[in-house]
Parts: sequence; C-alpha cells; structure tokens
Amino acid sequence: MNPSFPGTPSAFLPGGRAWLLGALLLATGCAHDPDIRASRDGTSGMTTRPAAEYLSCVKEDVGYRTDTFTEEEDGKTLLYVGSTDPNRASGLVELSSAQGGNHFSVRQRSAWQDKGRLINVALMCSKA
Repeated sequence: MNPSFPGTPSAFLPGGRAWLLGALLLATGCAHDPDIRASRDGTSGMTTRPAAEYLSCVKEDVGYRTDTFTEEEDGKTLLYVGSTDPNRASGLVELSSAQGGNHFSVRQRSAWQDKGRLINVALMCSKA
C-alpha cells in the first residue's frame, strides 16, 4: 500500500487558495514590529499628580510582579516594564511635563493576555 496523498498539493486548499493563505501569512509577519513604542495597545492622557507620585503609583501596582526600570530621555521620564530594551519590554509608560500637569502615554505588549492591566493602572494612577 502506498502511503501518499492523492491529487495535487492544491487539493488541501480547495479552489487553489494557497496564494491567499501565503499572502495573509506574509502580511501578518510584515505587520509585526517588536518595538513596544509602536504598539497599538495603549492610551494617553493628562494627570495633575506630580511626576514622582504618578510613577510611584504605577510602579507600586505593576512592580510587585515584574521588574521596572526608569530612564530620562529628551525631557521625558520612561518607565519600562520587564526590560529596558524596547524590543523586549512588556510595557512602557512615558511621562512628560505639560501645561497644568503631566502628559502620560502608556503602551502594553499583548494587553489582551491580562486585560490591559498596565493600561488600567496608568489610567487609575492619573486620577488625583
């Protein structure tokens, strides 16, 4: 008995839709950007809390589960979650001073896995 599959390779995808599957896989691979700063999972807003108090609040809630790292860059305070490498960090909170308070921006990689915990913490901590 011959253990081979009958027909042509396109028999596995009726109607010759192999090109469609290939195009979708290619597009999915090209759309991925490992840099956390390019993540679409995030939000931004304003807080009247002082910068140190705001970042302390975020660290307090997130930091007990993972490492956090703070850096200063171009007048912004960056709080990385998990790693200071933007390609490996699981989250990033950027804080810069603005008229009447501080502007924050938060990005989280794979926010769907923990229901956007970092995003929720950043929003909660922004409330005075």
